[in-house]
Amino acid sequence: MSVQEVAARPVALVIEDDPDVSDLLDTVLTMAGFSVVTAENGLEGIAIAREYEPVLVTTDVAMPEMDGLEATRRIREFSPAYIVVISTRSREDDILAGFAAGADDYLAKPIRPRELRARLAAAGRRPVSEMLPEDVSGWNLAEVERLRADIAAADGDARDLAGMLELGMRFVGDWVEFRGLRIDPDRDIVVIDDREVVLPVEQVDLLEVLLYAGTRMVTSRQVALRLRAETEATATASREDDDRWVEGLVAALRTSLGESVEAPRWFEEVAPGRFRLVRPEGD
Repeated sequence: MSVQEVAARPVALVIEDDPDVSDLLDTVLTMAGFSVVTAENGLEGIAIAREYEPVLVTTDVAMPEMDGLEATRRIREFSPAYIVVISTRSREDDILAGFAAGADDYLAKPIRPRELRARLAAAGRRPVSEMLPEDVSGWNLAEVERLRADIAAADGDARDLAGMLELGMRFVGDWVEFRGLRIDPDRDIVVIDDREVVLPVEQVDLLEVLLYAGTRMVTSRQVALRLRAETEATATASREDDDRWVEGLVAALRTSLGESVEAPRWFEEVAPGRFRLVRPEGD
C-alpha cells in the first residue's frame, strides 16, 4: 500500500510478527477510522514509520531482527506518534521498561477488542478525530471531512473489512453484523433479525470473542484467556477447568441465541473444545 493510498485517513502502524494478532489489530484499528500499515519486526517498523508518519503505533516486544522496545526508542526520536506496546510480558518491570522506552501505553496479550477500543478512545486524552493533523494539504479533503463526520456522529457508514468479507461480516458504526446477528459490544446489546435479545454480559463477551476470531479456529483455553484478559503466564485456572467453564458458557449462549448444534447459523464446534464461525456453503 502506497503513501498516497492511505493518505485519506490517519495512519496507524502495527508492528507485530504474529499474523493472527496483526489481523485482529488491523480489524479493530480500521473500525476506529485508521488506515493501517503493518511490519513484522522492529527494523521494518522504523522504516515504515519514517515513510508513512503514523499518528498511532502498536508494537509487540519479542520480535526477530529488533525488539519492540528498541523500535519504540528509535521511533520516538523522530515521531510524536502515540505508541502502545502490546505484549505477553505483563510484569511490572516489563511495563515500566515499555514506558521508559517512550511508550504512551502498555496493553497485555491476549488482546480484547473492547479494551483496545477503550484505550484508543483515551489515547493521550486525544480522540481519533483530534489525531488528524492540522495540515491536510495533499490529502483527499472530501474524505477527510467524511472521516471527521463519521468519527463525530458515528453515522453508520458501513465498512467491509479485509479478512472478514468471506464470512459475510460487516462493521457499521459501533455494530458488528454477521448473518442477521448484530452486536454492539460497548453497550452489551445483541439483536437477531431486528429483535433485541437480552444476554448476560458474560455471554456478550463470549460472542464478541467468537466473532473477532473470524476465519480462525479458537480453543476453549484461548477463549477463556481472552475473556479474563490473561496470558498463559498469568492464567488463574487450569486448562481442564477452562475447558469445562467455556463448554458451559457456549451451551448457555447457544440456548440464548436459539443456535442449533446440528445446523448452526453463526458458530460451530468443529472438534471438542475448538470453535469457529460457520463458513459460507462450499467453503
